[in-house]
Amino acid sequence: MHTFWVKLCNLTLIGILIFGYNTVLAHREEQETAHRLAYEQAHREKTVGAQTEKSQRYTDGVYTGEAEGYGGPVIVEAAIENGTLTRLTVVSSEHEDAAYFDAASILLDEIVEQQSTDVDTVSGATFSSNGIIHAAQKALKKAEEVS
Repeated sequence: MHTFWVKLCNLTLIGILIFGYNTVLAHREEQETAHRLAYEQAHREKTVGAQTEKSQRYTDGVYTGEAEGYGGPVIVEAAIENGTLTRLTVVSSEHEDAAYFDAASILLDEIVEQQSTDVDTVSGATFSSNGIIHAAQKALKKAEEVS
């Protein structure tokens, strides 16, 4: 009879430990979810605030910017409509290596989509990427100065 009570106590203790462990895991998951949601909300607010701030500071028109790329000057054209960057195109990149520049040209759409030149360079095409980014910055700077 004595072994029965020992086994019962051991099983009860194991059950309590498992329940306690699951409770701790559930609490941690709730905290992580709350932190993740708070982070995502703050990021959304920051992004929306930055886009609103940026869209309000540009004057409508078409502006060009020029910067040094991998093989020479890169000239881009930025179109602003209703205070928002709507189009970014390359006007000239005569001396750029086509392979690098083609890889970096995805930044044109990314800059328009994010309404910011705060984008990562394309790995392997860093100089061409910087040419596009810096030319876009100069064009947008002109759009700010007009306002």
